[in-house]
Amino acid sequence: MGSNPIVTCSTGGGLCGMTLRCWCWRRWRLYDHCVLTSAFTFFFLSVVILGSVAALYASLMITSNVPTTLSALGCEPDNEGSWSIGVFYGDSPFSLRPIEDMNVWKDKSGAWPVANPVLTCASASDAGFPSNFVADPFLYAQGDILYLFFETKNSMTMQGDIGVARSTDKGASWQQLGIALDEDWHLSYPYVFDYNGNIFMMPESSAKGELRLYRALQFPLQWTLEKVIMKKPLVDSVIIAHDRKYWLFGSDHSGIGTKKNGQLGIWYSNSPLGPWKPHKRNPIYNTDKSMGARNGGRPFTYNGNIYRTGQDCGETYGRRIRIFRIKILTHNEFKEVEVPSDLGVSKKGRNAWNGARYHHLDMQQLSSGGWIGVLDGDRVPSGDAARRFILGCASVIMVGMLVLLGGMLLGAVKCIIPLSWCARSMGKRSDALLAWEKSNYLSSKLRRFCSRLNRMCSFLHGRVKPTTCSGRLVLTLLIVAALALMCIGVKYIYGGSGAREPYLLNGHYSQFTLVAMTYDARLWNLKMYVKHYSRCSSVREIVVVWNKGVPPESGDFDSAVPVRIRVEEKNSLNNRFKKDSSIRTRAVLELDDDIMMTCDDIERGFRVWREHPDRIVGFYPRFISGSPLEYRGEKHARNHKGYNMILTGAAFIDSRVAFERYWSEDAKVGREVVDKYFNCEDVLLNYLYANASTSKAVEYVKPAWAIDTSKFSGVAISRNTQAHYRVRSNCLLKFSKMHGSLTNRKAEFNVRKDGWDV
Repeated sequence: MGSNPIVTCSTGGGLCGMTLRCWCWRRWRLYDHCVLTSAFTFFFLSVVILGSVAALYASLMITSNVPTTLSALGCEPDNEGSWSIGVFYGDSPFSLRPIEDMNVWKDKSGAWPVANPVLTCASASDAGFPSNFVADPFLYAQGDILYLFFETKNSMTMQGDIGVARSTDKGASWQQLGIALDEDWHLSYPYVFDYNGNIFMMPESSAKGELRLYRALQFPLQWTLEKVIMKKPLVDSVIIAHDRKYWLFGSDHSGIGTKKNGQLGIWYSNSPLGPWKPHKRNPIYNTDKSMGARNGGRPFTYNGNIYRTGQDCGETYGRRIRIFRIKILTHNEFKEVEVPSDLGVSKKGRNAWNGARYHHLDMQQLSSGGWIGVLDGDRVPSGDAARRFILGCASVIMVGMLVLLGGMLLGAVKCIIPLSWCARSMGKRSDALLAWEKSNYLSSKLRRFCSRLNRMCSFLHGRVKPTTCSGRLVLTLLIVAALALMCIGVKYIYGGSGAREPYLLNGHYSQFTLVAMTYDARLWNLKMYVKHYSRCSSVREIVVVWNKGVPPESGDFDSAVPVRIRVEEKNSLNNRFKKDSSIRTRAVLELDDDIMMTCDDIERGFRVWREHPDRIVGFYPRFISGSPLEYRGEKHARNHKGYNMILTGAAFIDSRVAFERYWSEDAKVGREVVDKYFNCEDVLLNYLYANASTSKAVEYVKPAWAIDTSKFSGVAISRNTQAHYRVRSNCLLKFSKMHGSLTNRKAEFNVRKDGWDV
């Protein structure tokens, strides 16, 4: 840039003095312009480069995972969470298992089996009642008909209303009936009970500052206010009958010194309508919020004992449920002890519908003698959206600081504070302004600080020279840190909660079995594979088809679902499609142990297969054509704008139909070809599907990305691609003679409305 500008000029009077000041001012303005131009160019290029990297990262690593069936009325991101409701069954309240473990099927809805959650914000929103979440479920049984009352957060008014749904199949499916109660204030916790031939509801109305009791006029949708039974803002209140009296348990968080979510009080009366007298030891609890003081559902009686459910809010609001047995309940004394409970909570973390927290449980005994429970759950902790936004913004701010530091080291940024804020002789000012600056202590200190801060630029540029090895190392570290922080910021702000959710179909979720075929030399790969895929939302079980070597134990794997090792007597690729009566799901995902994909890709493929269970639905398309037939890769299919085969190394199939076809008498010769070449088992299955269908037999789903991990080791099955393709071309010739041609069964890309087959 040349020599430094003159910053000290004479302020004497006369023509000479004025000329000198003007010359100094022009020199400074020219220098200021150059400094600003270099800094602007540096920051502009930094923004372009970092923005491009962030966009590339977002396109490759961040998937939308937005279910396609949600109504635009609700299910918007909410800082309170994404609560939903699941159903559990058992022989007792202490042996409840989730509905998917009971193998309940709903043929018309594509749920084989039905999986939790059974009620979501989408259930309400699609029925015309905008909802951001559903929580606080309470059951009411009338014979074999179950009614479910719950809090639903209206996504328009942003307050809680009381919704109601009905089930005629013991909770497997629910029909939304509407909003049972809507007030001008927030409502939740709709405790419903019978008294004197009437049905009452006692929802939480703490926002109103009172506890209100409503009576059903026309059950379940019309209610009237029966009585304000207490002028207190009680939270999550319940009433139980014991020793010829009624006991009300609730939490009042409004008092001075009250520990929120750690306080519990008791009142008693001869009637649910009151009047209520306080327990002599109130508050019964005013303790740590993790101790389960706040109610978490309806108390229940079992084997003559009364049990109370409480919320553990220690790690986050509504982290888990605790169950207590009430030992003493009198006017003067109260004592309870915690008892163990097992709700079969998933180990899948945020991929599970209740993986982060569950805070409300209601249980009822059915007329059959069994028990049913409804539990709410959430994938993310309380305040997760705000936390992610703050962390994302902090990451972006740190990126800005690193860019500024890099500009200072390169010399592109020569000042941090605008130059006009620095020494008062650096610009043209009137005599009156100079006099004010001299007399203003704060202005003088501020300008002196700005000058010293700006000198840091030249100091750093002089100490760390970009032309030296140490300077290059420092700049490299700054660039790497800025890129990493930029990606982290994008992930926190735009990447969502990190949960890989399943996709609804006809109002239901379901599950599938993952089948992987392997042998001892690939055990290291299998362990990584099991750890990853067992966390996917809809995976119920992983079956390892062990073809050769000493098999591992199921306990050798870090898995969130059961792992079953099926040891085969013969090392054959036909074992991939072997009949297995222990598989309890209709859907099977045949997935090679060396393919790593995102859980979202898997969930999308499962959703598409549920739409078309008669097809092979997978992620690797092929187009078989030519004369003679020749096996070629995906590029060939893309060039011909279509496909007629899906590789079953990553594909969903019907466990009953596919295995029956593969082991039929008609496929016997084909299986012998597979054993001869130790190849082509997936090609054979495609021919069998095409043979049995007059319409489309395969369906393609494009994965966001897929990695073949065997390429990083020496155990890849088909490392020689050309030899592998020659064998497969031979198989095509043989199978086409046995089962007909595939060339007239071409399916096109990009015909799905969701864009998953581009």
